[in-house]
Amino acid sequence: MIAPTSSVGFQPLSVAFTCRDPSQVQMPIADLVAAFPPSPLLKLTDPEAADLRVELLPDAIYSFYRRGEDSAWVAFRIPVKKLQALPRKLLRLLEHVAAFGNLLQLRPPSDALSSVLEVEFLQLETPASRSAAAEVSPLTRNDQGQVQIPAGRNLAIALRNKAPTPVHVYAIVLDERQYSVDLVYPYQPDLPARLRPNETLLIGSGPRYLLQMQLPESMDMAVDRFKIWVSGSSMQPGVMVMPPLGQRLEPASEDPYGAGSRLDRDIRLAILGKSGNTPLPAFVEDPWWCLEQAVQIVA
Repeated sequence: MIAPTSSVGFQPLSVAFTCRDPSQVQMPIADLVAAFPPSPLLKLTDPEAADLRVELLPDAIYSFYRRGEDSAWVAFRIPVKKLQALPRKLLRLLEHVAAFGNLLQLRPPSDALSSVLEVEFLQLETPASRSAAAEVSPLTRNDQGQVQIPAGRNLAIALRNKAPTPVHVYAIVLDERQYSVDLVYPYQPDLPARLRPNETLLIGSGPRYLLQMQLPESMDMAVDRFKIWVSGSSMQPGVMVMPPLGQRLEPASEDPYGAGSRLDRDIRLAILGKSGNTPLPAFVEDPWWCLEQAVQIVA
C-alpha cells in the first residue's frame, strides 16, 4: 500500500518540467510527462505550483530551480543511449531530492520523549585512549543558535539518558550543499545504539571514530545539520544514508518496515514513500523524538 501523506506531515514534492526551445531538447515535455514513472515521493504539476522546476536545455542538460528562485541551484548532464532511460534517470534524481527534504523536515507529532535525552555539542580537544578519557571544551553559538566550530577541529556530541528505562539513539548529519546524509551514530549501521538509564555517551570521542569538521574548497563558512533521534524501540539506521545528489542512489532497503518500530516506519515512509500493508504502531505506545542542531564551520 502506498500512502500519499503520513501522520508526521509527509507530502510529495511537486515538480514541473519546462523548456525554452522544444527543438533543442532530448524529449518533448509531453512525452517525458507521459513516460514518467509514478512515484509516491513526487507529484507532477504546473510550473506556477511546483516546489521544484526542471528546465530542459540543449546538450542533455537539466537545471533544477527551487520555487521562487531565478538561478538554478544544480544542473546535470544526462546523456542516454536509449531515450526510454531518460524518465527513469530523472526520477532517481528527483526522488533523491524529495527523500532528503522529507528526512530533513521530519518531526514527531508530539514531544512525548523530548525530556529524556540531554544533548551537548562540544569540541574534542584530546581523543580518548585506553588509559584516559577524552577531553572536551564548550562551543559558542551565534545569534541564529548555530553551534560554531573552527574548520579542521573535531566535534563531539555528548548524550545522557535521563529516562528510567533504556532508549535507542541515532545521529545523522545532513549536507544541504550536496543533499547527502551520513550516519554519525552508531558508527556502523549494524552496531547497537542502546543507552542505559543515566548512561552518558560521547559520540566522536575517538580514538577510532572522529568527527573532523571540514570546509568545502574555496568556502570560508558552511553549515551542517545534525539530527539526533531517540526512541524506546530500535531501528535499522542504514536506510537514512544518502550519497551526494547525482551519485547513484541505491536505497539501503526498499522494505517499508525495517525493525518495525514507529521511528523506523516513519523514517522509511519519508524516504521511500511506502507505508507497508500493516498499520503503523500507535505513536502513544511507541513514541520517538528528534533534535536538530545546525553546526557552523568557520575558517
